[in-house]
Amino acid sequence: MALIKSAIHDEFDLSQVRRGDCIRVRRAGDTTAKNGFVTEVTANKLRILYCNTQNNATSYLDLNVADVAVGVWEIYWTSDFQTVNYENNSPRPVE
Repeated sequence: MALIKSAIHDEFDLSQVRRGDCIRVRRAGDTTAKNGFVTEVTANKLRILYCNTQNNATSYLDLNVADVAVGVWEIYWTSDFQTVNYENNSPRPVE
């Protein structure tokens, strides 16, 4: 299921991701991922609460729809741990 729906402009599909969903995000080029919970969902932004392991504190991370649409983030999310959804819009190499 796609996280972003396309109409006239990019926006998050609010029927696919909800507040309270578990989420794992990894920025393109990074080797580590952040695991957390979705705390806010709007058409333009996802806010994630995650544990920052460097200082053992909780932090917020905002994902903008424009960054997700162009492949800046690789995202896995689930609401029931039975179905894990995946989103990665990174450009594919031309073969």
